[in-house]
Amino acid sequence: MRPRALLALGAVAVLLLSACAPEPEVKPTGTPSAAITPAPTDAAAQAPTPAFDVDCADVEAAMSTAGGDVGGEVADVLGVWSSPSWYPGPAQHMFQRAGGIACSAGTAEHNWEVTILPGAEETVAGAESRGGYYGEESRCESGGYCFFQLLDGEVLVSATVVDPEKGPDDTAAFEEALRGLGTAAVASLREVDVPESPVEGVDCTRFLTATELAEQVDAEVYVVDAFGGWSIPAEVYQERNGARSCYYASGDDEYAAQGYIMLTTLPGGAWAFDELEGEEEIEVEGADAARTGVDELRRPVLDLRVGADWLRLTTFDGSGIDDLAPIAATIADDFAVARPGGQ
Repeated sequence: MRPRALLALGAVAVLLLSACAPEPEVKPTGTPSAAITPAPTDAAAQAPTPAFDVDCADVEAAMSTAGGDVGGEVADVLGVWSSPSWYPGPAQHMFQRAGGIACSAGTAEHNWEVTILPGAEETVAGAESRGGYYGEESRCESGGYCFFQLLDGEVLVSATVVDPEKGPDDTAAFEEALRGLGTAAVASLREVDVPESPVEGVDCTRFLTATELAEQVDAEVYVVDAFGGWSIPAEVYQERNGARSCYYASGDDEYAAQGYIMLTTLPGGAWAFDELEGEEEIEVEGADAARTGVDELRRPVLDLRVGADWLRLTTFDGSGIDDLAPIAATIADDFAVARPGGQ
């Protein structure tokens, strides 16, 4: 399902990376030194199977009972109303890749988002070690913002609610609904297979070096590959999935530098790539498929399907880049050729 367009973009556009807590350097889960051979893909890749029998229809019913209807269709992806700017595209499907679900509905002013994730112990321990988890949470604040992190054995239920009419008195109803979803997920929990991917855990420079991009933009380029903060989604994206957010800019301060491109990935994400709508198909040498369009922040993007994986290139105002295809071709070439990463 194609993520919905935003009604309000300003709060999101300034967030390049997650900013939830100070984040120490994180080592990648693995960096291959041999040539990467993309796995062959079927014409229609299959979406991951959740590790439990709870779906977004169940979530919608529970949230509607607890807080009323927010309007519009329910999307089976993370919302991007006030999220870090690396969310649009591959990252919105990160929970599915990890055997969970993500459901969102509403508008920028009135919405909810719920994620349910198996393997909670591993995820919570990892996020906690990086300053991105501080225990269970259940609260609605005056002003209409609610936040939940609820553990039930090996299932973590997380949720946010934005509704100007909600406040502290609404906390209990939402918590009851969310704990009910967690109980149902635990009752049906099962093992699921997460296929390996050649892009899982690789360094950013394995895709594209600063030198390669500098030759195309005729300027000095720095690679920023650390999150500006941490959170449960950051843990799921980078550690559980081995996905990457790679920012190529004019300096090593991502907030002050001019951005050239951002590369985000979804290992094994061909199924989500195939669901993209409203983009133009183009040819990129070395890629199995490629499409161009704009994301919810109105930024030009180029999506690549290479083997079973989804890679997205995003560019920014002032970058001087009006054609992402040559850069995408370089990435597709590097992806298949054995060479050390680095500058």
